[in-house]
Amino acid sequence: MSSDSDPESGPVGRPTMPRKLNFARAGGLLLALEVVGVVIGFGSTVYFAGALGATALGVFFLFEAVLSTLGTFADFGVNGAVEKRISEGGDADSVLAAALVLKGGLLLGLAALVIPFRGAVNDYVGARVVLPLLVAAVLYQLSMLTLHVLRAEMRADETAILQFLRLATYVVVAVALVQFEMGALALVYGLIAGYVVLLAAGVRRMETGLARPSTRHLRTLVDYAKFNGVWGLGGHVYNSMDLLVVGLFLSGAHVASYELAWRVTVMTGIVGVVVSNTIFAQMSAWDAAGERERIAPTVRDGLTASLVLVVPSFVGVALLSEQILGLIFGPEFLLAAVAFVVLMAEKLVAAVNNVFDATVRAVDRPDVGAYATAASLTLNVVLNFLLVPRYELVGAAAATGIAMTVNTLVLGGFLNRVVPLSFPTGPVAWCAGAAAVMGGVLLVAGRFVPATLPGLVAQILVGGVVYGSLVLASPTLRAKLLANVRQFGG
Repeated sequence: MSSDSDPESGPVGRPTMPRKLNFARAGGLLLALEVVGVVIGFGSTVYFAGALGATALGVFFLFEAVLSTLGTFADFGVNGAVEKRISEGGDADSVLAAALVLKGGLLLGLAALVIPFRGAVNDYVGARVVLPLLVAAVLYQLSMLTLHVLRAEMRADETAILQFLRLATYVVVAVALVQFEMGALALVYGLIAGYVVLLAAGVRRMETGLARPSTRHLRTLVDYAKFNGVWGLGGHVYNSMDLLVVGLFLSGAHVASYELAWRVTVMTGIVGVVVSNTIFAQMSAWDAAGERERIAPTVRDGLTASLVLVVPSFVGVALLSEQILGLIFGPEFLLAAVAFVVLMAEKLVAAVNNVFDATVRAVDRPDVGAYATAASLTLNVVLNFLLVPRYELVGAAAATGIAMTVNTLVLGGFLNRVVPLSFPTGPVAWCAGAAAVMGGVLLVAGRFVPATLPGLVAQILVGGVVYGSLVLASPTLRAKLLANVRQFGG
């Protein structure tokens, strides 16, 4: 049963909405900072790959995967519940305090589970990491909570600034520590420093304070989080399960190669992430006000924006996967060349899933997300254990792609009954045609351009110019872009 049918699970207090979100401005600022962050993150990853090698980099990637796993259970949907309840209006200060009480209990339980098994954790990751792991888990949970509060306050654009500060701190500290030959631990300590900066800056910017919570405030969070936690677990499985299984069956070099391929494909989905983070709070407010008819056009535009970069990226990766991995990161990372293409195909589905996911949460139906997650989570785990030992990295990528497709179909089926959805067939078809032309240009250019890093960069730039020009030739897409530019300046 939907939580919005239970009076105890709805927003607490009288709804107030102090802000109205300018989608174009918030989304534009988010995207600009995300792009800068992607460039810095990508450059630093290339540097760390060369400075540390595949094995040491694999240790850090496993540390991050274990941190993500622990963080999923330490949160179990509380962050999403906070964002939902505060965005609806009401006793925001008490809701935040209730969230801290819940998180405190979950983090203590986490420590009680990890410490007795510290030897096994260290052996799996490949270094002595339990103490920094627990410190990072606490900082990660609190800093992510501040981001969700800011999004609920209709300040999604400011979260990008904070994420950029976190990334910049991580890179600066990690690069400095690499010089002292600290290996993978240099990246671990850089990660912790980044979360410290994110938490401090986030608390300073938050308008929501703290007030004594009541049992009802705890209950309203738990009512949402009990489904959202399953949902979050599915997100973790999507992001980390394949890497964890790769680490169990294959080498550290396989771990590093797969994760690098994954991170490159994730970069192409930044628009979809920005869209989902930007539109959630506003759609949640419309839902709380009984204005669901305003959601459908936002979903349609969000789908177009999410796919506009992923479609050409798939074509580019399909043609240049070996060059991207081999020339940028090094020959030892070519282990993931075929899996790279499969992962990029999966991002086509993930772009749609990002928008559907945000919309289902906004209409206060975490139960639907939980059911979709339960199905895809189970499928993902089973397929990873079946396919990775036999097909290695390609099996891991295929398992993730199949599970993501199932999840998206379930969410889309539900939304189509609640919000009258219409897929932006025309704009997406135009993008696909433009990407096909771009692919043809790359095939021809590949015969004349040498297989060097400058040659690869030249091909990417030419492909980008061709695709961008063709996209802007569409009157519909050009009009949407110009409208967003005008809104951004308004």
